[in-house]
Amino acid sequence: MPAGMSQPARPLPLLACALLLAAAVSCLSQPLQELSSPPGGLTLTTPALPAGVYQITFRLQVDQPGNSITPLADLQISVPGYANLAGRTLTPLHFSAADTATEFTFPFDNFAAQPITAQVVMAPASGPGLTVNQITVAPVRRLCVGTVWPGKRLYRRNEAAQGLVTVFNGTDAPGQATLRCALESDVDKERTVKEETVALAAGERREVAVTWNTGQEEYGFALAASLLDAAGQTLSEGREYFSVADNLWKVCLTQSGRGCAVPWGHSANEGIPVDKVKEWEQKLAAELAKPFAPVYWNYANYVEFYAWSPDDFFDMTPEADYWYSGTGNYTVGKRDLQMSVEWLHQRGMRASSYLNPSSIGYGGLEAYTQHPEWFIYDENGQLVMGSYYQKKMEVGSKIRPPGEGPWELQLVWYALGLNVNIATFDPVDAQVDQMLKAQKMFGWDAFRFDNATYGAHGYDFWGKRIDGNDPKKKDALEARAWAHMCDRIWEALGPDFPLGDNNDYEFRETRGAAAWDESCRKGQLLMEEMPRSSYVPSSRTNRWHDFMTWYHQSGEVVRKLGGHHLLIGFDRQNPVDHLYMTVLTYAGRSHPYNRYHADTLPLGNYAQFITRYSALMWDIDRVQALPDPGKRLTIKSASPVWWQDYATVRTTPDGARQYIVHLVNPPVQERVYTDPTNQVPPPQKDLTVTLNLENDEKITRATLLTADPVMSRTDLPVTAQGNQVSVTVPLLYFWDVLVLE
Repeated sequence: MPAGMSQPARPLPLLACALLLAAAVSCLSQPLQELSSPPGGLTLTTPALPAGVYQITFRLQVDQPGNSITPLADLQISVPGYANLAGRTLTPLHFSAADTATEFTFPFDNFAAQPITAQVVMAPASGPGLTVNQITVAPVRRLCVGTVWPGKRLYRRNEAAQGLVTVFNGTDAPGQATLRCALESDVDKERTVKEETVALAAGERREVAVTWNTGQEEYGFALAASLLDAAGQTLSEGREYFSVADNLWKVCLTQSGRGCAVPWGHSANEGIPVDKVKEWEQKLAAELAKPFAPVYWNYANYVEFYAWSPDDFFDMTPEADYWYSGTGNYTVGKRDLQMSVEWLHQRGMRASSYLNPSSIGYGGLEAYTQHPEWFIYDENGQLVMGSYYQKKMEVGSKIRPPGEGPWELQLVWYALGLNVNIATFDPVDAQVDQMLKAQKMFGWDAFRFDNATYGAHGYDFWGKRIDGNDPKKKDALEARAWAHMCDRIWEALGPDFPLGDNNDYEFRETRGAAAWDESCRKGQLLMEEMPRSSYVPSSRTNRWHDFMTWYHQSGEVVRKLGGHHLLIGFDRQNPVDHLYMTVLTYAGRSHPYNRYHADTLPLGNYAQFITRYSALMWDIDRVQALPDPGKRLTIKSASPVWWQDYATVRTTPDGARQYIVHLVNPPVQERVYTDPTNQVPPPQKDLTVTLNLENDEKITRATLLTADPVMSRTDLPVTAQGNQVSVTVPLLYFWDVLVLE
């Protein structure tokens, strides 16, 4: 059934916020009636409503449904200070019939006495016409769970965790129920962390604190809360999702969208005046001083701070309060940067520092004057000095005429790009010293290098080729320097401190396998940036199937070496490209990157799904590609299904074996970025999955996990015959995950 037409059998809690106050209680002063917008109205703003759980319904219709995911409108719910707190993008796919009213219902926990605004934000005219019949807001008239808040998006192991659950009595009489809170993990593991009787007056909303220790288990969790009646039957339930990992890269998920950007915090700006940065600092300080509202809109768990340091090699601990960053020459404030990291830490997010394996900025010149032997020279004995395009105005020749941008870009002689001689560890140690000091100064949780690993090319100060014209020696020097940097960081900050780089798989052959492999080992992150150009027709990954198979292959190499694999997405994409890029990234067990993976997909919340079930995809120690999948598995379906590249087997912590079968309903178009109409295939029904058993295997359970159209977990019957077991998957929209255990 299309997402949003009615409440699913197991409703998912929409994000709502609550001030973190111990046992906070509020009551409706008098019963409220349903509030409605006038027919055709796009916005309903209520008067200040008492704290409580409300049901917000958008009644809409289209003049023509279809299999397109072109956005028609955004449904948004806001309260003062929290714009677009809950919402959904609508497309023709959400409607089953023309000119027929369809209701999209959101439970919403109003955490304070304040107005609620519900609105339909229409997309630019395209495709079917959308009509808004009415918007209604009404209090929930029963005992129910409101907000479920696990406290952080990302915890460490053995960390003291504190969350909360709100309960609400929407009836006109006192009520009583048992509140049970549990942690859910793996496929269906459950651990109760709280159980108590709650008695609520009529109209009362209460916040109940929940505490636990995260223990040793890592990856994805849900904090689940249920209200049970005297017979133990569930009256209401809700869930929210979080991760546990010491090494960020195990669960790293960054995406653009609501709730993951630091307000007034550091950004890659156009060299704004220092006074503007000071204004940001004042606003951010005021934001940090407010009572913390436990809310997130999407599931991003870290932010990478691009181009912040005066120099990416020799100056990461500036004494000044304000400076120009070396890469890009952005205006940066020390206090603003420190508060930005603090803002993330409050929300259980982490902060990754962007770096480079060469000097880019304003520290190289001073280092050169003191240690000319640290640098690389050309065959004529001249310093190799890659000038870097900057936005600083003092000197240099203009390279962009006025009117083509806010700044006239100029070539600045003292903002250098210098490569270092890694034949000795001295310059590498100088960078490591800066990294360690910067970690203390700003609180960095990870370091990620751009532009690959250290390079060993050119001539040294005495005129000898560093690599002796031997590619193997060059590769060995680069691997040696990278390993030295990692070892020093891990010795100082612990073996789980996250390190990574940007080093596409195709460079393994052209730049050297030893250094490439070294940058994948021991839980490092390997980012691939070439997917950005997959939209180009001449790209070898412009065909969807080629994209899938190539990056599955490269990801497998990274994982077998002990690293975590990340894909940057397409520079140009239609919504259907965004959908399949996301599906194939997650089904391929890779991690997403930043703005390419926003939270605006119209159907399943894939970031929510991967947060909960990350152990089945991202646990590189326990999940392995299934050898010869075609010999072990058979998939019968009415239309083609992609699955062989993504079939895996996992050994659970308690020793059980799980066969994990990813089923992907292939895109309509053969190529990326060729369908502005955003057509998707119709859902497939009744797929049969058959597994050939080995030795004394016995499959006792089959579980279907999916994010579309809404996130759900369903137990399926298993049919056994001889040395085979079969399962029927009832419905496949875009991506289902079948777990046979």
